[in-house]
Amino acid sequence: METGEIIRLILEEFPLALAGSILAGVMCAFIGVYIVAKRVVFLGAVMTQLSVLGLSITFLPFIPLPHTVGSLAITLLAVAFLSKWLAGKTVPGDAVLGVVFCAAIALRILVLQKSPRVEVSEVDNLLRGDILFVSPDLFIILLIVFAAMVILHLLFYKQFSSVTFDAETATAQGMIAGIWDSVLYMSAAVAIAVATHLVGDVFVFGFLVVPPVTGLLLARRVKQVFAFSVAVGAIAPALGLFLAFVIDVPASPMIVAVASVFLVAAWLIRATRQS
Repeated sequence: METGEIIRLILEEFPLALAGSILAGVMCAFIGVYIVAKRVVFLGAVMTQLSVLGLSITFLPFIPLPHTVGSLAITLLAVAFLSKWLAGKTVPGDAVLGVVFCAAIALRILVLQKSPRVEVSEVDNLLRGDILFVSPDLFIILLIVFAAMVILHLLFYKQFSSVTFDAETATAQGMIAGIWDSVLYMSAAVAIAVATHLVGDVFVFGFLVVPPVTGLLLARRVKQVFAFSVAVGAIAPALGLFLAFVIDVPASPMIVAVASVFLVAAWLIRATRQS
């Protein structure tokens, strides 16, 4: 197909896939700036696996919950405990995250193997995300969560950015870093749980890391980091979805690959500036 025909096909037949992937990309890219800046990238990987575990549990016949509800419940519950464990000194934070990461993957495999309602295609879609066949109900949930994230982070941008980029000053100004960190992690958990159901864990973890790192390479101020990250989060899904149709490959990996190209370009620009 020609370029115009592909664009027309996406806009007419898969408008929710385009809009949903852009919303998920922007949301994950924005949240990812905090995760990368706080040096807890592995936490993003853990939360995506917890989200998939929550989704898989809802396939069990004795747990009649909607997939998104199960994903939210498990992710929020685990992150509530993780925020306390990470603040402790007895066990290193990366060790705690490693244990939870491995446990989430193991439990997911066991649950899916024992659920009679799961077929091979369902498991595959659960892990990769079924971008091209986003339901209107799921898109509405994503839209509501996106709007809530925008409001929350506009209202408390100063608090979140202070405890992330200058925790000592934030504490001196009377901010309780532990509380704001918990709120930040819980908001990230909600965003990740909903986005994972829509676009899959590869997309979500990729956009929690790749766009923020791109922003850090290009920007010189904190707000610019967010701006560059969000820009990649919006452009890469649209371009990646188009290229997925052109090359005839799965959408989520293609979208992450496009974002990675932006990252390489940012690294080259940074290297040129420093030379």
